[in-house]
Amino acid sequence: MKTIYKTIYMLTLTTIFSQNTSAQTPVVKGIEHIGITVPDMKTALPFFKDILGFTPVTEIGPFELDDAWREKYKIHSGAQVEKIVSLRAGDGANIELFEYKSPKGNKEVPYGDDLGWNHTAFYTDDINNSVKYLKSKGITVLSDPNVSTAGPTAGESWVYFLAPWGAQFELVSYPNGKAYEKENPQTKLWSPKLAGESFAITSTTKITATNEVEKLLQLHLATWGEKNVEKRTKNFKLIYTEDVNIVDPFFILNGTSDLNPFIDDLQKKHPGFKFSLAKPIETHNNIARLFWQFGPESKPDTITGQDVFVIENNKIKSLYIFIDGLKK
Repeated sequence: MKTIYKTIYMLTLTTIFSQNTSAQTPVVKGIEHIGITVPDMKTALPFFKDILGFTPVTEIGPFELDDAWREKYKIHSGAQVEKIVSLRAGDGANIELFEYKSPKGNKEVPYGDDLGWNHTAFYTDDINNSVKYLKSKGITVLSDPNVSTAGPTAGESWVYFLAPWGAQFELVSYPNGKAYEKENPQTKLWSPKLAGESFAITSTTKITATNEVEKLLQLHLATWGEKNVEKRTKNFKLIYTEDVNIVDPFFILNGTSDLNPFIDDLQKKHPGFKFSLAKPIETHNNIARLFWQFGPESKPDTITGQDVFVIENNKIKSLYIFIDGLKK
């Protein structure tokens, strides 16, 4: 039993690497989970599950630890694991909660300047309403939302709040992006904002992209194949700027108010047709190009073309549609 536990436990304490034997260097693909020691699950689970809305997925324990294990992983002598619970935390890293039974473990919440102190920040679309919600649940919020007005993080709002046992967590929000993003840097900070929007979509096109621009463009393509008008309209707000300029061989639109009737007509004229990628998406700076095909499963490339995009603040500012072989 100890051998089985050690195998499971070690996986929870180590980062999962994608091995590349030719490069001989392990490549970290991302944060798989964040581990948090809590006083007890009776206190912690209602906080994460009922207030923050996270979903418990797995639970293991209790387990006995031997002296060699405790010494190796810097755990107080006599400590035992009562329970480990893993939760799905929206569209970010998973949260893994540890409850120990320990006669020597520190029961005081560390100070911010203590070595090893850390905090976890959660993204929210509306920080003011989120603060009101937390307060309504009896959660202590340490201040009004702070707004960054200068520097690379301008446009971000943030605030700290306390778990019932005193640990600090943070809410952050930047629905219009941060200032540094407008400079179109080669690398942007990862954000659950766009990930949450794309993974929430139900469509006929599977979204498998690994960066924000590709997810945005695949979401655009999926939305043109979406038959539910309500879902499609919701997606428009996630994909396009309010004044998006859409140039098609047959029309020019400013905004998306007249886009639904065109998509409805397109789907009615071509029943059973689906949009799909014909080639990999191409991007440079804030410009991107998507090669698409439109057709039934028996001939998915019945109609082909490409969309050219101008991206601004993680949304499509301009869209130019080209259809192969079209003669007007």
